[in-house]
Amino acid sequence: MSKPRINPHIVIAVGVLGTSFAAIFVRWSSSTPLLLAFYRLLFTVFIIIPIFLWMRGWRQLRTLAPKNILIIMGAGVALAFHFVLWFASLDYTSIASAVVLVDISAIFTAVFAYLILKERLSRRRILGISIAFIGVVVISLTDWSGTSEFALLGDMLAISAAAFSAIYFVAGRKSRQGLDVIPYVFLLYITCTITLLSACLLTGTPLFPSSSQEYLIFIGIAVVSTIFGHTLYNWALKYVDASVVGVALLAEPIGSILLGLAIFIEIPHPIVIAGGALVLGGIYLSFRKNKNATENG
Repeated sequence: MSKPRINPHIVIAVGVLGTSFAAIFVRWSSSTPLLLAFYRLLFTVFIIIPIFLWMRGWRQLRTLAPKNILIIMGAGVALAFHFVLWFASLDYTSIASAVVLVDISAIFTAVFAYLILKERLSRRRILGISIAFIGVVVISLTDWSGTSEFALLGDMLAISAAAFSAIYFVAGRKSRQGLDVIPYVFLLYITCTITLLSACLLTGTPLFPSSSQEYLIFIGIAVVSTIFGHTLYNWALKYVDASVVGVALLAEPIGSILLGLAIFIEIPHPIVIAGGALVLGGIYLSFRKNKNATENG
């Protein structure tokens, strides 16, 4: 595999920043989770199509084995479920709880990558994942103490979204090798969009928002959180282990919580700050290179 011109860890960091804005856009929107997810992917596809045509991405797609095409399409379906479930969770629970619980996907990703892709997890990386996960649990305790049945429902939706996120990442890692990011995300996002459109039609969800201002939110979440979020993650999957990307996603709660504080004046509890420190510590431990030996991931 050729060495990338840009450090994948830097690209992942930019992706984390982009996805950190997702919760903000969801809170701004008055649309249903299903409609918001559909338009997020629809506008993303509109952006990707010209690039796909310019680079003649269909040439790479034609070389894919049918099995890999099905895996990518399966990842697109999983991504659709992830978006809808996570958007719905924000209707019932806090930004802090929704973003930290969905990032349990790092744990699911590591397990799935080990079982399916046979990716080795070093002791240091397992320790880093464990520390980061403890931080996630600590942050979520602020919601569990004195929680309501609605907050509990939101928590369960976020955890379910985390499982589908892990399926999406591991499937991408399995099918992405040798395929450039644009052809890959084109097929991925097209499948996701069709899945969401089908769900809208089956559930009788109106296909047009109640306000024209919603389109600005749709475009914003498509550009910021999908193009500069998920698309960059997919680029990085070609060069790093799926578990590394999964752990990096644990930084998203910190960004989202800070944005929630600045925009919605959602002041984090001191426990959230303590949990955030554990999350960042776990991420640092997972990314820090071993000076004595080369880690196989």
